[in-house]
Amino acid sequence: MHRRRLFIGLAIACPTVVLLLVFVASRFLAAVDDLASGRPVEADCSKVVDFAGGSMPAEATGARCTDTGGWQEQGYEAEFRMPRADLAARLTAAFPRVRLVDEGTSRMSLRNRDETDENRPRGKAMLVELDVAYESDTTALVKLNATDL
Repeated sequence: MHRRRLFIGLAIACPTVVLLLVFVASRFLAAVDDLASGRPVEADCSKVVDFAGGSMPAEATGARCTDTGGWQEQGYEAEFRMPRADLAARLTAAFPRVRLVDEGTSRMSLRNRDETDENRPRGKAMLVELDVAYESDTTALVKLNATDL
């Protein structure tokens, strides 16, 4: 009688374990395929700006964030729009690690150029770049790149 119960229990448990393993393997392969395909993988924008050592600026709209990291590095990109008024000051307030490095009539660039490994906050991106393109007299498109080379 005990052998029969054991056999029935194994007969039920084995297919369940096999189905569970197939499910886990398929999810793993789907994640690997997403990374290998080069398709952008969505990321949580609060995690992205935190990794960059900042916060999402006030009045930023339409934020889209992606994980661009690979096997050995961590990296993120974010894109959002902002009003042009006092843009450099508001971006450096939101991302205190960056400084204005170039400003033209149609663009602006901010980077963490003078930062060294010793004064970089622990667990944050090694490289933080903000590239701004003026879309009109009132709005600008901001692209953030934060990577841990």
